[in-house]
Amino acid sequence: MNRILNAAKLDFYAARSSLMLSALMFILAIAIGAATKQPMITMVLVMVFATYSGGTVFSTHEKNHGDKLYGILPLKKTEMIAGRYLYALVISIPSIVIAGVLGRAIAGILNITVDSATFWIALALAFVYYCFSVGVSYPIYFKFTFAKAYIFTMLPLYLVVLAVMLITRKSNYLNNLSQFINFFNNRTYLAPILGIVGGLLLLVVSMWISNLIYKRKEI
Repeated sequence: MNRILNAAKLDFYAARSSLMLSALMFILAIAIGAATKQPMITMVLVMVFATYSGGTVFSTHEKNHGDKLYGILPLKKTEMIAGRYLYALVISIPSIVIAGVLGRAIAGILNITVDSATFWIALALAFVYYCFSVGVSYPIYFKFTFAKAYIFTMLPLYLVVLAVMLITRKSNYLNNLSQFINFFNNRTYLAPILGIVGGLLLLVVSMWISNLIYKRKEI
């Protein structure tokens, strides 16, 4: 376990510059949420920008030939991969807290009413989106490297945005959304639980796939 933690620390130190950039991007998320008067948009955008930090650690290691470093460290491939996913999970924790705080702050400052169920649903979906993004991109990065695969890993994320846009154009969208939110009105606790469980399952499945891919790769 200590070696997995050390691998995660190595990733953190390697990606410190991208973490600072993501923090600056949060300002853009605040501006967009405030301009549209949609605090939930800010919450989702914070997690979208957090995925940038989750992925650029691959780019940093590739530029600095980190794969050679892993080859001489007393780390198994499985431990290195576990450390990389632990790094992604650790990044998500402060990001989701910041997303929630900013969402509440914008709602309070602009005097926008956001009921508890809507807030927790948005936060849960933002976390699941982050885990989905990491879950899709990491195995691809392990297989093809960040430089070669970055554009392709973004395609599923664009498809998610497109799907949301198409769904919102349906005439019964608001009615279905209202029913969905009403389901959680008296079960608010379910939203964060389902979000956490769903997100972690995505990461576990993705880590399993990454192990299958990377154990055949020479470093």
